[in-house]
Amino acid sequence: MPSNKPSFTADAFIDDAHNYALGLPQIVSLRPLLAAEDDTVKLPMRHATFTLSEEAITALSELSALTGEPKSKLIRKLILRATQAVQIDLAQVRAKKPERK
Repeated sequence: MPSNKPSFTADAFIDDAHNYALGLPQIVSLRPLLAAEDDTVKLPMRHATFTLSEEAITALSELSALTGEPKSKLIRKLILRATQAVQIDLAQVRAKKPERK
């Protein structure tokens, strides 16, 4: 049966292991994309002004060059992942917290 999944070589899959370790896989998906991460979904955007250290700017530029993604998109992804991590941590804390009576 024909598949609608993208095809790739074994070498490309192995090479993508580094991207996977960085949390930015190009071939294997860690999970379904959220609307904020999906390139096909165009969400309304607003300009934001903030300050970054030279170290952060350099790291962001290198990550952009490595992935080929725009810096603003990388920042949106990082914010989304940080938010998800905090929500998971909060859920775990709430689950362990005894109920008050």
